[in-house]
Amino acid sequence: MLDRHANQAEGLLGLVSQRGPRMLAVVHHGDEQAELPLLWQLCLSLVSFGHAVTVLDATKPESDANPGLAELLDSAHWNDNASRDAPAWTVLPAGKGIQSLCTLRVPGLQSLQQLGHLFPQEGVVILYCKVEWMTPLIAGSGIEPLLAVSQSRTSLITSYLALKRLLITGKLRPTIVNMIQEGAPNREDTQQQAISSLSDCAKKFLGQDVKAINIIEPSSEEGQNDDIQRLTLRLMENALPLASMKTPIAVSPHMPHFGHVDHFAGSH
Repeated sequence: MLDRHANQAEGLLGLVSQRGPRMLAVVHHGDEQAELPLLWQLCLSLVSFGHAVTVLDATKPESDANPGLAELLDSAHWNDNASRDAPAWTVLPAGKGIQSLCTLRVPGLQSLQQLGHLFPQEGVVILYCKVEWMTPLIAGSGIEPLLAVSQSRTSLITSYLALKRLLITGKLRPTIVNMIQEGAPNREDTQQQAISSLSDCAKKFLGQDVKAINIIEPSSEEGQNDDIQRLTLRLMENALPLASMKTPIAVSPHMPHFGHVDHFAGSH
């Protein structure tokens, strides 16, 4: 197991030679009790590997009081050196910005390349949005979007609808994550029943065999979650490179400052 872990780490380090940030994706289907802890753990893992992480949170619209991706895309001048001073972990509201990328009359992957110069060159950008916006942007990209599920009936329905759209419309093979709270009595058995129901629906109605990865949500933020670390390494192998454009889009000379935001602190 140690050798395998070391080999995966070497592969991850090898990505550094490819200039430009890389993108991962997390599906928002309405089950924040599962999605936000997973997103939190993924960010912690990426930071532990030395990456500067930017979460594009398309569940939150940009505003004058809380600027985000839309302001970056609309700005008139961009100082590329600013990205080098980015904090280890930043969350940007991105609802309007992601919608604007979806409406461009260019292929989704091409529109995403506009993001390449906006973030640290060896960093990781996590797209967190609903599947209706995700599939036009990353369809056929090889990314494995994370689809977090819990045992609630609502989560089963919304995760199935998201899974259906990812598989059929986006031609994307998501990684389904079964989030289990550490120490909760009978939580794992109940959760397994929910995952079995999702798998049965996918096989019966979509003709797809899907399996889930069990992730134990720790009761504290101390220490590293080995399951999350292994998942992180695997996801990075299929991450989408965002090329650094030679002629960046124009941005404003007065770049808004975005600091580290503990956006998901309230999810535990």
